[in-house]
Amino acid sequence: MRALKRVEGINVVPLIDVVLVLLAIILTISTFVASGAIKLDLPKAASAKEQPPQKIEIAINENGTIFWNGKEMRQSELTQAISTLDSDVSVSVLGDKKSFFNDFIFILDQLKLQKIEKISIMTKKES
Repeated sequence: MRALKRVEGINVVPLIDVVLVLLAIILTISTFVASGAIKLDLPKAASAKEQPPQKIEIAINENGTIFWNGKEMRQSELTQAISTLDSDVSVSVLGDKKSFFNDFIFILDQLKLQKIEKISIMTKKES
């Protein structure tokens, strides 16, 4: 019968793997945090006006009718209206719970094609 060899020391390979994964996560998160950290002190001008943020509301009812800030639109008109927006505009999307998912995805797709990232999906609070 063979005698078992006793292993002396600690296997550090798994520890190194865990540390490298944690380092990668920290580096990834720090780049996202640092991207919004640029602070600017803009010059002042007497003729400057406060620009209210433009807010757009797009709604879909249960019949698939699309509304742009309360005005009824067809999909082609909506595509044209979205193409005129800046990429920093804030858009709220409201969808009836009985509306078709395809219509909802169409709106999100058009917003993403225009590189609009500030999209909020409006819901009602459960009571």
